[in-house]
Amino acid sequence: MTKLKPRQLDIMQSLAKMLGEKGPVKITTALLASECGITEAAIYRHFPSKKKIFSGLVDFCEQNIFDLISNINASEADELEKVKRIIILLVSFSEKNPGLARLLTREAFSVEETSLDERIGQMMAKIELQIKQNLQKYEQETKRKLALPTASAANLLLASSEGVIQQFVRSGFKDSPSKRINDQSEFLISSLKLS
Repeated sequence: MTKLKPRQLDIMQSLAKMLGEKGPVKITTALLASECGITEAAIYRHFPSKKKIFSGLVDFCEQNIFDLISNINASEADELEKVKRIIILLVSFSEKNPGLARLLTREAFSVEETSLDERIGQMMAKIELQIKQNLQKYEQETKRKLALPTASAANLLLASSEGVIQQFVRSGFKDSPSKRINDQSEFLISSLKLS
């Protein structure tokens, strides 16, 4: 991701804020300019299109989430604990950034942003791969098989966290998922261990 200028960052933060407040209404560049306190022409001086602003937000999400996942993977925790932390990270990141939660659920995109929809899908696939790799390491290091194949287990865990994020968005950001995600992820991960 290229270094953003302060005004570009302001514009992206304003868009994220609007997504968190206004919901999936059509956000025009005129509305965004008004929120930023600048003219529409000024927006276009910093970004060639509204799609580029959304693209910058997707870059921001991806960069931050994968930096945090790298920190988790570099930690001394065992592999199942790392998986749990990744799931909790996704949900807590969304809770702290409601506008970005709308991005992760693809609710923020209109027809013009379909390529960004695909990027979110690719990002989630990479996260699923990180979970799967940790589950495989767990099996290799402990010489114990999980109750499901690692690919199925990783998919189940990611689908669960995506569902929690979707519920958070659907509740209008009122139903805080962080109060439950720790217990839920602990239950799912322990259910995968064969006794």
